[in-house]
Amino acid sequence: MSGPVLGASALAQLLPMHLWLARDGAVLSIGPTLAKLLPDMSEGLSARLMPTREQPGSCVLSAIGSAVDQRTRLFLRLTDAPDLVLRGHGVRAEDGSILLNLGFGIGLHKAIQSAGLTDDDFAPSELAMELLFLHEANRGVLTELSRFNDQLAQSREVALLQAQTDPLTGLHNRRGLEIALSLSLRSVDLPDDAPQPFALVHLDLDHFKQVNDQLGHQAGDDLLRSVGGVLRSHVRKADTAARIGGDEFVLILRGMTSRPALQTLSERIIAAINALSPPELVGLSVSASMGVVIWTPGGSARADDVLAQADRALYMSKGSGRGRVTIL
Repeated sequence: MSGPVLGASALAQLLPMHLWLARDGAVLSIGPTLAKLLPDMSEGLSARLMPTREQPGSCVLSAIGSAVDQRTRLFLRLTDAPDLVLRGHGVRAEDGSILLNLGFGIGLHKAIQSAGLTDDDFAPSELAMELLFLHEANRGVLTELSRFNDQLAQSREVALLQAQTDPLTGLHNRRGLEIALSLSLRSVDLPDDAPQPFALVHLDLDHFKQVNDQLGHQAGDDLLRSVGGVLRSHVRKADTAARIGGDEFVLILRGMTSRPALQTLSERIIAAINALSPPELVGLSVSASMGVVIWTPGGSARADDVLAQADRALYMSKGSGRGRVTIL
């Protein structure tokens, strides 16, 4: 060919991403859209563009010439933004000049953001903005899906928490206790994990039935809520406090193996619960009986066995006068 016969204005309109190079690499014409990415070509072609790994060549001009002569796709990087790749093809005129028509490929979104391009910067036949719209729509959908998944995960956590929580006291329920106790005993079966000792406390309120009988179930519920508050205030964050039914409570005290410390803690809890006894209760006062078992590595890994031992200690306290603690 003898070179483009169109004027610069028509060429810019049809090919806003064109680059017309002389034989020596001098820029004869550049499309207005490409000019926004390469605003100053006076420094020379090699100062603004470089070949990619996919486009071999000792310099950018030779890489362009090789791709044009072999009729292969051309890939070029911007020296100021090497993560942005231009792709396209070109033809060589009879005078040795080269006309390139470039585009963005998958880097379209990044290029538009980098140069602030709009629909007016693309030829009417280009689908660039339509593709960008699809990209944004897809991102919007993915964002909504991600938010939905986050909400679903949060709802699941709330549901799991509610399924393990006693609604009256806010403590764990029986299911929550079973999970916590299972986790405390799980390390027995894991050779790489050293089992951690703990104390299991079974607590039962003395004369609670008389509160319901004399003062009504509302008074009984109020008392149970208050007992839940006492237990929360006496256990640590790593411990577990649960109401397993009626007026029965269980504590898991991680790392607690000192009998004197357990005795002191139990007496404080008993005293705090005694102080909750309704003054309207005739002839009786509410107290608490407690049974404690200390579990250490080598003990039974069955939750039922550990609970049964604590239950036995509890009934020893009840049998010896109530309002006291027995530690096995």
